[in-house]
Amino acid sequence: MLSRRDVLRGTGGIGAAFAVGGTAFAAPAGEEIAWMPATRLIPAFRSGELSPVAVLEAQIRRINRLNGKVNCITYQHFDEALAAARESERRYRAGTARPLEGITVAVKDEYAVKGWVTTMGTLLRKDAPPEQADGPVIEGLRAAGAVFPIQTTVPEFYSWATTATRLWGITRDPWNLRYSPGGSSGGTGAALAAGFTTLGLGSDMGGSIRIPSSQCGLYGFKPPFGRIPTSEIVYETEGPLARTFDDLNLFTRAMVGPHPMVHSSLSPRLDFPATYGPIEGWRIAFDPGTGVTPLDPSVRDALENGLARLRELGASIEQVDLDFQASDLQTFNLGLFSTALGALLSQARRDPDKLTPYVRELASKLTHLGPDQLAAADALLARYNRRVQEQVFQRGCRALIMPTLATPFIPAEHGLDPANDSVNVDGKPVRGLNFLLTWPWNLLSRYPVVSAPLGLGPEDMPIGMQIIGDRFDDLGAFQVAAAYSRVGPPLYAGKAFPDFEG
Repeated sequence: MLSRRDVLRGTGGIGAAFAVGGTAFAAPAGEEIAWMPATRLIPAFRSGELSPVAVLEAQIRRINRLNGKVNCITYQHFDEALAAARESERRYRAGTARPLEGITVAVKDEYAVKGWVTTMGTLLRKDAPPEQADGPVIEGLRAAGAVFPIQTTVPEFYSWATTATRLWGITRDPWNLRYSPGGSSGGTGAALAAGFTTLGLGSDMGGSIRIPSSQCGLYGFKPPFGRIPTSEIVYETEGPLARTFDDLNLFTRAMVGPHPMVHSSLSPRLDFPATYGPIEGWRIAFDPGTGVTPLDPSVRDALENGLARLRELGASIEQVDLDFQASDLQTFNLGLFSTALGALLSQARRDPDKLTPYVRELASKLTHLGPDQLAAADALLARYNRRVQEQVFQRGCRALIMPTLATPFIPAEHGLDPANDSVNVDGKPVRGLNFLLTWPWNLLSRYPVVSAPLGLGPEDMPIGMQIIGDRFDDLGAFQVAAAYSRVGPPLYAGKAFPDFEG
């Protein structure tokens, strides 16, 4: 038997196997196709061995049986998705399949989809009118043949690191129901971890892709500003989540590129190759982020294991101290909400009695917003960027490794009682959100960051790391992630699947 600690160490194990095109894929018996990666499904669809409708139906069965435990879905769009999957079947038979033909994608309750309601996780928008048009990313994915069966839960106004709201309730992590899948893309992370979908959409303005990726054992990508057409707010970006690196790479290729309606979107479109070279001889920096937060022993152990694997691949690891500080989080938050995102707080303050407690808490603390706060955030950005360049990339390192979270043990209810809520880091309670190591890379918005799973720690909780490339060097970060994925601990394979227990 493969123990959970074996998964962290990376030893092997064989579960029920499903062979497609000569490739064996292990998953819980009878549910293999619900878990299969997109890179395996697409050849099977093309050959006729599998059907997009059959995969969607298998995932719907899992949703009907298990979503009551994790509560990661706002609205189900099964009829619409089944019609799209049948169209995908016709296209495969006709030889006109598109790049993501028939692949299911969970949609975070933030993306505009024509005819769908975007609630932002708040009672203030539960009766919002349906969207009148697809947003840029949805438009592109629809044209690529993607199928959209579900919308996924978010914290209210995307403003917390867990996913619990008065509107939708508490979303839980399939790996351990006591804990949160993170936020703000927590519903998408949970849906992927639960086998409810093949790919998932997230967004990231303070760690909202990387936190769920770490909590749910996923690969995720926070692109540099403008790589994926999102908005004019420099700190935020939309992005992909997936269970495997190859799926993340495939999904990213379908999401990037300029869009005429998004002024900030980067041109020309960056080409993400299907394969990446080795990292032998690369110098890689490592900062444990101790100025932001101490780390739980489980996170330290997982990071040591991950760094050892990078060394086995021929990379050298050089520890640095970028001197990021927890006290700077408030400067970042004030700058973040001095942008157009401040409109969310203005909306929240109109009816405080309907708000989830963490939003009331946030709104009460972020009262002085404006040009002075933006200037302070810009000055902090300049200091941080100088340190990163001088200590990492100008010294010849090709990438930087950092932890994502100080601990994976984040209670699912965190934020519902801000005065008393805490997380446990090495036996000590930590208040607020000072257990996050993600937000510096939203301030430093031009740096690409790939989140990669380090395996399972105690209590069956996944742990992740951040792989940071130089400014706009997405392919450098992807090359490290690709190499690591070949030797990292296997999740969603063998016996390493969530058991939906507490």
